[in-house]
Amino acid sequence: MIKLNQQSGFSLVETLVAISLLLIMIVGPMAISAKTAKSTSFASEQVQAFFLAQEGLELVQKARDDFKLRMFLDATNSEYLADPWTSFVDDTSGPFRNCFKTTGCGLWWADGDVRKLKTFGPGIMGRDCPSPTSCKLYINSADVRNKFNNDSSTAGIDNEVTPFSRKIYFSTTDDTREIKVRSEVTWRTGSIVADQKVVLDTYLFNTNYETN
Repeated sequence: MIKLNQQSGFSLVETLVAISLLLIMIVGPMAISAKTAKSTSFASEQVQAFFLAQEGLELVQKARDDFKLRMFLDATNSEYLADPWTSFVDDTSGPFRNCFKTTGCGLWWADGDVRKLKTFGPGIMGRDCPSPTSCKLYINSADVRNKFNNDSSTAGIDNEVTPFSRKIYFSTTDDTREIKVRSEVTWRTGSIVADQKVVLDTYLFNTNYETN
């Protein structure tokens, strides 16, 4: 009698189970990696947004200090201010009147000169931001120090668009010696529909105030 050497193979069910386990082993780590990468990207954007908001507050503080220094100029100088604080907080005709609007304003350094703020017409230092995209931030390719602004191009060179928008808001308080300043940075990340937001507030005071 001739005996045949019979070897049993894998059944269809066993094959499907093996394939399923293999897919779980591959897809699982890939999903975790993708989620980790997304979280890392969001954390990076959040840090950038915080520093951009902080820069907004520092711009306003520098403007307040610059205004105060103008009172020490010679009275014949065209930039002389006898009462810097009143001019600084004038929400009707002052240089930062756009910042008192409910839509906020945009502030950044003057092109090629980080000692001064960008002007938008005679005596206007805050850009009007009537729409959500009007204060979009761009990376200034022409100036390594004045890195971020709201211009799509500088000196004929296209600027790189960022996902961030920044608006500055001024508001008065019950004390005429102070104003509240808010710096708000918004952006949209990945597939998240809602805008992400970083908001920083500070209060600036009339440092030339005298109690007597």
